[in-house]
Amino acid sequence: MSTRPLRALLFLAFLSTAARAAAEPAPGLTASPVLPAAPAQAAARAPAPRRTVLLLGDSLIATGFGEYLQNQLAAHPRIRCERRAKSSTGLARPDFFDWLEVGQQEVRQHQPDVVVVILGGNDGQALHTRQGRATVAWGKPDWQGEYRQRLTDFVTAISAPGRKIVWLELPATGLHRFEQKLTLIRDLQREVVAGREDAVHLETRPFFTDARGKALKQARVEGFRKPMRLRMTDGVHFTVAGGRYFANKVYPEVLGALGLEAPESGEQHTSRPAAPPVKTALQASAPASPAAPPAAP
Repeated sequence: MSTRPLRALLFLAFLSTAARAAAEPAPGLTASPVLPAAPAQAAARAPAPRRTVLLLGDSLIATGFGEYLQNQLAAHPRIRCERRAKSSTGLARPDFFDWLEVGQQEVRQHQPDVVVVILGGNDGQALHTRQGRATVAWGKPDWQGEYRQRLTDFVTAISAPGRKIVWLELPATGLHRFEQKLTLIRDLQREVVAGREDAVHLETRPFFTDARGKALKQARVEGFRKPMRLRMTDGVHFTVAGGRYFANKVYPEVLGALGLEAPESGEQHTSRPAAPPVKTALQASAPASPAAPPAAP
């Protein structure tokens, strides 16, 4: 008999035994089950959506105060800030600048969560139509009713469900004759704004008056080593330091309207400079009198 078939049978038997040994766990060890590959870590949570703030107003928004406030808000990681301003404007002269139309355009374009407004310093004059016709002279009995209606129309035009309006009271100036006009305008603005659930009338008088109730001329301002003058020589517009001072007061109020807290220093964006070069209010303001915008553009 040939030995080749026998050797082949022995070789096959050896392979079968080796295969069984490899499949069985060694004594004292437990076979580890084959686990499916661990799923990849869940993607990092998307950052919270940024909220939009829109600043609207006259020369106070056009110059230092408006620029500082915009930069502070834009430095917040949760805020996008837009600004539309026009010096020498208000609600009295839509023939010169129609805030009702412009306000509607701006909120439609930017869809803000909060709108910050400061207007009225130029409104102590006759009210005109869009065509330039004077309807009610300043001081006449009907002036208050028509100005109240203009305020109501404007606030309604820039409002929307879920949107908050922060209306800034015109700061105290210390100019006696000018203050007589501003007192009436402030009262009407407070009345209209306070009557709405979607709006806040921010009292600014405490920011700019001393313990005796007189207009504050100097104050300590962040970034300056000594007390700084707050107003330009016209007594109305802010110095660079005054603009920063006012912005520092308004900034936390806007955050409160958004339901946000101030970011920690490491969280702030650096896309905008913290202290940009600003035009002085007198360079940006055209009218000779702070209460009377020009009759034509």
